[in-house]
Amino acid sequence: MQHPSLNGELIDLRAGDYEARIATAGATLVHLRRQGRDLVIPFDAETALPGAWQGKTLVPWPNRIADSHYTYRGVDYPVPCNEPETGAALHGLVGWTSFAVAGPEASGAATPEAAEAVTLVLSLPASYAYPWALEVAVRYALDAGTGLTVTTTTTNAGAAVSPAAGIVGAPLEDGIPAPAPYGVSCHPYLTRSVPLDECVLQVPADRVLDVDAHMAPAGERDVTGSDWDWRAGRLVGSTATDNAYTGLPAGAWQVRLTGGEGEHSVVISAAAPWVQVYSGEHLGRRGVAVEPMTCPPNAFNTGQDLVTLAAGESHTFTWRLWEED
Repeated sequence: MQHPSLNGELIDLRAGDYEARIATAGATLVHLRRQGRDLVIPFDAETALPGAWQGKTLVPWPNRIADSHYTYRGVDYPVPCNEPETGAALHGLVGWTSFAVAGPEASGAATPEAAEAVTLVLSLPASYAYPWALEVAVRYALDAGTGLTVTTTTTNAGAAVSPAAGIVGAPLEDGIPAPAPYGVSCHPYLTRSVPLDECVLQVPADRVLDVDAHMAPAGERDVTGSDWDWRAGRLVGSTATDNAYTGLPAGAWQVRLTGGEGEHSVVISAAAPWVQVYSGEHLGRRGVAVEPMTCPPNAFNTGQDLVTLAAGESHTFTWRLWEED
């Protein structure tokens, strides 16, 4: 089923016991359910905007660019500040843009009202803040056995150069535009439909990134013996976190939230070097944001784990979300 809303077109997916709704604005996960149980905090996409970036696709950077400004290969770029309380540029450039539906993908198991997969596409033009044009495709696919798999593929479609003084383009290296700086993430809020304080959270990360009063990185440290050690899994209680974690296992790792009726677990998995974990204070601590990230906050300035895409080059990022009994 596909119909318009305040958040663009809404596409319903269904496979086995799973159902999902996707909004084309920001390639957003509106809800994901199994047997009627919410796996992410849902919102009413027909009448309201998502709170605290619920379900958004984060491209071409996740998290924050400190002071809404970055320097890349000797060129300075101001970016719009969309988090006034910290002065930062938050979560990239596509969270509120309109993706197009490339086409629902049905199978024999799908109903006439809901497909099992859909791909959303966007052409992001070059701008003063980011003089690279990107082609972005986000594929949401439901499977009765494995749950939801989301794959974001981004291609550098070319760079704008400076035609005259006062207009900042991509840096030139030997007469060729430099590759595009790039990072990607997602923003689901895992939930068990009970207060987060009553849930057990497990995050297999050895290190945490501390932040300053403006949420800018202030140094890494070992999590051992601290409130940020979730490796064995423990009751969240009153602990609050809005930190990037690293020191994750090689390959695909898993973050698990357990609780609620039946003590089911919702699990998110990705093979990314970073994960932001936020205890959801802006959403009443009804769940926890778990954001696999290809780079840490402020990577456009520090260069840490920053992906660079040459013209015509693509990057693919995949994450998966499901429920365990």
